[in-house]
Amino acid sequence: MTVDIIELENHSYIDHELSSNLDSTDAFEGPEKLLEIWFYPTVQIIPNGRSLLDIEMSKWIDMLNLVKCEILSMKKTPKMYSFLLSESSMFVYDHRIILKTCGTTLTLLCLPKLFELVQNDLKWDFKVSEKNDNNENLYSPYKVFYSRRSFMFPDKQKSVHKNWSDEVDYLNKFFINGESYVIGEDKIKANKSHWNLYVTKTKKSLVTIPIDVNDSAHEHDDETFEILMTGLSDEKTKNFYKSNLKTQDTQYELDSSSTNNTYADEGHVNGYTMTKQNKIDEIYESFKYNKMTHDAFAFSPCGYSSNVLINDEFYYTLHVTPENGWSYASFESNVQCNNNSEVLRNVLEIFKPTDFCLTFFRRKTTKKSTNEENILLNDTNLTPYEKLDEIVYDLDDYQLLYIHFQDRSNLK
Repeated sequence: MTVDIIELENHSYIDHELSSNLDSTDAFEGPEKLLEIWFYPTVQIIPNGRSLLDIEMSKWIDMLNLVKCEILSMKKTPKMYSFLLSESSMFVYDHRIILKTCGTTLTLLCLPKLFELVQNDLKWDFKVSEKNDNNENLYSPYKVFYSRRSFMFPDKQKSVHKNWSDEVDYLNKFFINGESYVIGEDKIKANKSHWNLYVTKTKKSLVTIPIDVNDSAHEHDDETFEILMTGLSDEKTKNFYKSNLKTQDTQYELDSSSTNNTYADEGHVNGYTMTKQNKIDEIYESFKYNKMTHDAFAFSPCGYSSNVLINDEFYYTLHVTPENGWSYASFESNVQCNNNSEVLRNVLEIFKPTDFCLTFFRRKTTKKSTNEENILLNDTNLTPYEKLDEIVYDLDDYQLLYIHFQDRSNLK
């Protein structure tokens, strides 16, 4: 099989000034806020012949300014755009968007601008007849997810993100039929890590094309696998400091004379080096793919972000805050893989965390082995870890698996 690997070249956009001036010295809050909106269930039923991929770059920049983050670089495929941000990532498909931001970013404040964009630029109208308590419009797209791990420093968050109830209230000002969940919380141990989820009911009236559950490539297939890790091994975190890079391994020259302004700068070259040295491009080592596209960035003095695209339509993304005392790493993927247990072990080997939780979201119509959740539940190769929580939810047309692990040596 011939595999086409696209590394540093072929960026559609790089902000070199931002890349050169970013400083992660004051970074502290690794856990991200993750917003995913499916406007339509499939590309085929998008109206008016325009999609999210038709929205101009300048308008995405304006929207992200409200969130308090910026675009470092972007890569395009025929099916999606991948944005590497100053604080995490954004992925845009024709009919859905995934925005993931860390630190004190204001993720939910993108919502007014986002719905203004789809209304004005794409002529998509999701307003419903009902109004919220402020007599403002409510919206009903196909599906909305918002989730995050409990914050390490909640008192430093801003605006609606200061606590979960404020975030839920804000979401309910936009969407109908939303439900919130606090998963893995311990009322006695107030500092115990847990996971928060908000999800709307699926707008099934938008499903105008019959779903063929035997078609593994059908656009209705959807799964998301997350691994959220804290207490990273000192041996592993040193690999994400710029000063520890083995720069002689980088077989790529900086070419700032390039006339197309998409040459790779130092942060992207170092990001590529970190990707290779930590085998981040080998996480799906047994998954058969034809094309892999990398975009990664190494922050100064430390920290790392990467987006990896597979076969032009799937992604996995990693973000690392390696500082001792609040070290954190996240892995998120929508790659439809039949061996997530192997993926889990590969990710844990990169970071060796003392504590982590995993979430596995799967649409029930997905053609996937029904044993996949059981394999993750009963993985016997995680012997250093004790399972603290094991929770399964049925959420409308999705199933959610949540598991929390801790290194046995840290248990009291």
